[in-house]
Amino acid sequence: MMPKIVVLMSGGIDSTTLCHLAMGLDRLHSAICFDYRQPAARQERWAVSSWAALHDVDVHYINVTIPGTRDRMALGPGEDGLRVLPGRNMILLAHAVNYAVVNGADTVWYGATKDDRAYPDCRPEWLRAFNAMATAGSGVAVEAPYIDKTKADVVRAARALDVDLEATWSCYDPLEGMPCGGCHSCKERAAVRGGQ
Repeated sequence: MMPKIVVLMSGGIDSTTLCHLAMGLDRLHSAICFDYRQPAARQERWAVSSWAALHDVDVHYINVTIPGTRDRMALGPGEDGLRVLPGRNMILLAHAVNYAVVNGADTVWYGATKDDRAYPDCRPEWLRAFNAMATAGSGVAVEAPYIDKTKADVVRAARALDVDLEATWSCYDPLEGMPCGGCHSCKERAAVRGGQ
């Protein structure tokens, strides 16, 4: 039996493309989506649930409190700059590993890329350390298949996998429910998609 994968899914380009990749390998167990009171929680959940319904994929939704979310994530709509929330991926991945063990999956994927290395928990050395801990403690591997790929590489992979990029969500801090256009993530999305 092929190893089954749980994908940490935010509804963005990286995680949605990972879900398509896992589906294509016939290894996707389910997706897991978090609400940690981030400004775009509602939009992320909409993107995830819409995608999951279209592809008949199970999604597990978890509400979790991460101290500092309001101060670190909500710089304001249109405000550029990284939103670095200490320990975010460590907390979310720990929940995902637990979910994988309980539900019979043996791998967790998350969407770190080469362009995300400003975030400590998106760096290869961090992933190696976390994976060693998770594997030793639970038998579940934690992987980031695109960790050595750029965002532009992921967009190319998404197009090759027929990912509907228009149905993904990237904005950190929506303005009246719509992408603000000025935050770091919105600018990055526009750059890798050729301004689209």
